[in-house]
Amino acid sequence: MNKALYIVGIVFSFVFFWISAYYVEVTGNVRIMEMWSNYDGYSGINTFSYYSSSASDLTTEAGLIALLFFVVYIFTEIMGLIKVKTKTSKVFTIIGIVLGGLFLLWDAAVLANPGSLTYDEAGIGFTFFTLITLAFSIVGLVQSIRFGRRKNRVKNPSNDLLDS
Repeated sequence: MNKALYIVGIVFSFVFFWISAYYVEVTGNVRIMEMWSNYDGYSGINTFSYYSSSASDLTTEAGLIALLFFVVYIFTEIMGLIKVKTKTSKVFTIIGIVLGGLFLLWDAAVLANPGSLTYDEAGIGFTFFTLITLAFSIVGLVQSIRFGRRKNRVKNPSNDLLDS
């Protein structure tokens, strides 16, 4: 079951990377258009009508999607901490839980006031975090497979210093 959770974590990392990058781009474009539409001397074509939502609405929408991702990722890491008993896995899951909690708090700050902190500013960090989650999920999957193999062995001590 733990291997499946790490595979879900890997898939979620790829999906959230693209979703986050999309919302960073769209929110940035909408925010720029909102700034230009409020400028008194602006006499260009009004392209703001292309986007149906404001920057704060897009920030709220993207923040809720990010909230789901962070909760799933933290759940995956907690299950990894419970199931896999190698030192490497424990270190990575504790670091992953702490980072996930910090980014969850950052997402809560974005959701608390989406007008002052938009997703194009915070989402770049969230996009970077998806790369971290991808790496930690891959390490967790490898450690889960190793732990499963070691558990199935009868009495063959491991020579691997990292996983003792």
